[in-house]
Amino acid sequence: MVWRGAVLAATAALGLLLALPPASLRGLQERIFDPLPRPADSRGIVVIDIGAEDETGQVWTRAATARLVARLAQAKPRVIGIDMLIADDCDGPAARDLARALQDQPAVMGLLLADTPGPRLPPARLGQTGPLPLWPAAGAEPPCPQFAAQDWAVMALMGDPDATVRRVPAAVAVGREPLPGLAVAIAARAERVLPLIGPAGLRLGAKTFPLEAGSLRFAASRPADWPLRTLPAAAVLAGQALPPEDAVVLIGSSLPERGGLRPSAASPVMPSVQILADAVAGLRAGQMPQRPSWAPVVEGGFAALAGLLTLILLLRLPPSRAAAAAGTLAALWAGAATLLARGGVLIDPILPVFALALILLTALLGRAAALARAERVLRDRMGQLLPPALVSRIAAQPRLMRLEGETREVTALFTDIEGFSAATSAMGAVEMVARLDAYFALTCAIVLRHGGMIDKLVGDSVHALFNAPLDQPGHEAAALACAAEILAVTEVFARENNGFGITRIGVECGPAVLGDVGFGTRIDYTAHGPAVNLAARLQEANKALGTRICIGPALAARVPGLVPLGETELRSFGRLALYTLRA
Repeated sequence: MVWRGAVLAATAALGLLLALPPASLRGLQERIFDPLPRPADSRGIVVIDIGAEDETGQVWTRAATARLVARLAQAKPRVIGIDMLIADDCDGPAARDLARALQDQPAVMGLLLADTPGPRLPPARLGQTGPLPLWPAAGAEPPCPQFAAQDWAVMALMGDPDATVRRVPAAVAVGREPLPGLAVAIAARAERVLPLIGPAGLRLGAKTFPLEAGSLRFAASRPADWPLRTLPAAAVLAGQALPPEDAVVLIGSSLPERGGLRPSAASPVMPSVQILADAVAGLRAGQMPQRPSWAPVVEGGFAALAGLLTLILLLRLPPSRAAAAAGTLAALWAGAATLLARGGVLIDPILPVFALALILLTALLGRAAALARAERVLRDRMGQLLPPALVSRIAAQPRLMRLEGETREVTALFTDIEGFSAATSAMGAVEMVARLDAYFALTCAIVLRHGGMIDKLVGDSVHALFNAPLDQPGHEAAALACAAEILAVTEVFARENNGFGITRIGVECGPAVLGDVGFGTRIDYTAHGPAVNLAARLQEANKALGTRICIGPALAARVPGLVPLGETELRSFGRLALYTLRA
């Protein structure tokens, strides 16, 4: 059927679309993934937020930063990460004070990337296990030279096409020197391991993280969580707060004018130092969310297989049950994908379900259209066998048809063309078929007009039933009126067709068994019973009696005013009193 082909085409197209998603679809999936991964536990990480003023209420200066680092050193931090570039006024006293405060501290300082080559950078604490595509940069803007004793790492945060920051760099190729990203360098220093990067991804001690184009996806925390791990820098300087011992301390600022706000999956204005905290927490916990390379194939495969199963179910089950089964599949997929995404394995819980819904909708619409076409064909076909009013009644109330078999009173009417065999031998095949078509169109229309059902057309004969398949009050009189009209009309037809069409008719009533009989696709709704068989014998008896209409005794007993023909011997029925209509 056409609709099945449409469903298969939609299934293949949507499965392929998910397996090989274009950039626009990948962007949509990124927005789907944004709220799903759970951020790693950031206990043990403290963000020091530099505000506009220091502890004295004065504008924050480099000297205040030096005092802040000296104060933080008293807490014996596990590592100090500085999410800001300290590259100006390198010869001033504030820079010297900051260098003294950082002396002997496990610190990692940020640098910025540049479009032009810069000064030579000190060797980075980063090992390589093989070639790997890294972010390229022509050069970098490093911190002041007096901080060369500290680890340097890249602060760059690259946004996706929608400008949202969802990843941090694992490493960047600055010229020919690979430098770790700031989060990687801080986490490695905190875990006291050397970060190794290669084709297998990033390795920190026993933890390995697959990379996406040289970067690491992080799970962004909500703005409501940031104050729980944040201390104001002014409060630290005033002695009102201090990080716990052995904490990972990250220094940055949430002030818009300092240029550290970025759109993230959690907020359109997330401070870069909070992004850094989330990335470091994920690296230390080994919980960085990842999109496996096989995920699109699995998503497309699910859509294709679920779509095929939906089509099979629609061919075998009622639409409601097939739709319920498809809905169950969709719910199972969405639930499993959401649980995996919560655990950090990013499988799309929505688009494959949406694809399945489109496939189901296509299948349901196609099936409905096919059923509508089949209903029209059936109505047209039944309209050739039943009166239009009866067809409409059955269409409105299908349960009226009891096709499994029933016994009911019927009036059977059989017709036959006199001299048909001799007439056909004198006509060619084309002429015979044309005349038969015209004859049947005429006689069948009369049967339907009187409320009868065309049971079948056999050769040149019409077999008709009255009071079937539904009740027809007065069916006996209707059958006789039908016989009289057929007789009158076919006499005119015969005069116009060189004598072809003179009709003999047999009519009788009585109980008959009606229902679908046959095998396979050869099913026929018909009637069986003595009255039906006798109507056929009465049609044959006209030839010996010289009559055109012969009526059986059961029908004559119900309809007064018929003309007796006397008793006649009929094969299988013995001697019966027969009747005909008055002229």
